[in-house]
Amino acid sequence: MGYAVIFMHRQFSLQPYSRHYTHSTNCFLDFMELKSDGSIGVNSKYAPKMKSVLEKYQEFKKNETLLLLTFVTVTDYLFLLRSVTKIMSVLKENAMYYLAAAVSDFFIPAQKMSQHKIQSEGGGLTLMMDQVPKFLKPMVTNWVPDGFIVSFKLETDPALLVDKSRLALMRYGHQIVIANLLTTRKREVVLITRGSEFPIKLTEDEIAEDKEIESKIIPELVKRHHEWIRDAGHADL
Repeated sequence: MGYAVIFMHRQFSLQPYSRHYTHSTNCFLDFMELKSDGSIGVNSKYAPKMKSVLEKYQEFKKNETLLLLTFVTVTDYLFLLRSVTKIMSVLKENAMYYLAAAVSDFFIPAQKMSQHKIQSEGGGLTLMMDQVPKFLKPMVTNWVPDGFIVSFKLETDPALLVDKSRLALMRYGHQIVIANLLTTRKREVVLITRGSEFPIKLTEDEIAEDKEIESKIIPELVKRHHEWIRDAGHADL
């Protein structure tokens, strides 16, 4: 089973493929050079990697298997997520929902925002924010009850990580939580299910080769998704 990807992202945040250049420590123009004939080309230092990225990007475009959806505010995100999942619900168990990060934990609702510039003459500012509504429960229960749903749990205290991940599984009823610590999230994670813990970690050699942890996470999730479909949603993940 192949996968088409719907990628929701905040405006100007990291995006597939272009992220290698838009969020690089180099200015994008550093990847280019002027030729003696006045034409523009890719700097030979960066050409092999850029060629590889470009080939993958063009393959997705040709096959029309990547759809980028942009949002700006938390409210935009919640409405967009609900709309997308409702549309995708026809795929039932064949759809995987990869909730890679919380957009925000707190926000200021529109009705509580100041209509005008906040004046500074009064001294310090005290800001009261509301908690972003928890959408995972209605997503699991109502929007895509047959879908394969993966969420993330980020913590700073290792002692809390596994217990809070299992609590999320019990509370929301989805399939997998990817548990990660702030300090090591790009090197190691733990896939938490109701019945198991599966660590995924980059080796020192892989880190030296700039391999990304997602290159190990995604194949494991695809394998487990296939097993879950095969077992009619009852696989002991």
